[in-house]
Amino acid sequence: MTPLAPIQPRYLRDQAFLSLREAIVSGRLAPGDPLVIDSLAETFGLSSMPVREAVKRLVADGLVEELPRRAHRIAPLTRKTALDVLGVMEVLMVGAYELGVPQLDANGVAAMRAALDRAATHAAAGDLIEALAGINAMHEIVYAATGNPELGRVLSTVGPRFDRVLYLWYTESIVEVATSYRHDLLSALERGERAEAIEIMRRAWRRFRAVVAARADEGPA
Repeated sequence: MTPLAPIQPRYLRDQAFLSLREAIVSGRLAPGDPLVIDSLAETFGLSSMPVREAVKRLVADGLVEELPRRAHRIAPLTRKTALDVLGVMEVLMVGAYELGVPQLDANGVAAMRAALDRAATHAAAGDLIEALAGINAMHEIVYAATGNPELGRVLSTVGPRFDRVLYLWYTESIVEVATSYRHDLLSALERGERAEAIEIMRRAWRRFRAVVAARADEGPA
């Protein structure tokens, strides 16, 4: 019999973290919903410790709020909080494209196209979480091309909050990923038009901000 390694608590914590983060980004755990660690532990079939550690990470990521008496809730999503996240993400993401796009080689552009194609396949199948993962993989190639790992780390910290706004308030951008600005951006890169690709990214951000700015607030503040 092949010996099996014991399951490490940190893996349970990571699994709980990823499951909760996906539920928050997708809105299955809605903004403002209470988060009860003991109930979550029962749902996951875990002890409370790995769930508590997962929730702490989500608090640090800004997706969960810690309330008095050790209570927690999903961080509310308002127009202001969404625009605050977008303001930071826009500076980082456009800056990353300005730095990274000139450094992309043909292999990098091809990898971006492959990631976008994967995203489109998942979107067509209705799996928007996996489609979002493909979109992020496409952008991460540009982040890596900047040669600045700190930029990628900061983007990964803000990214889940941005993903939630995108998923909940601009869902069509994921559903229609195959014909979104990302397709035009990749086409420009494949033609060697680097400046045009960066400008397409800037225009996409202006549209996204306008969509969010026009929304009414939802849920508790």
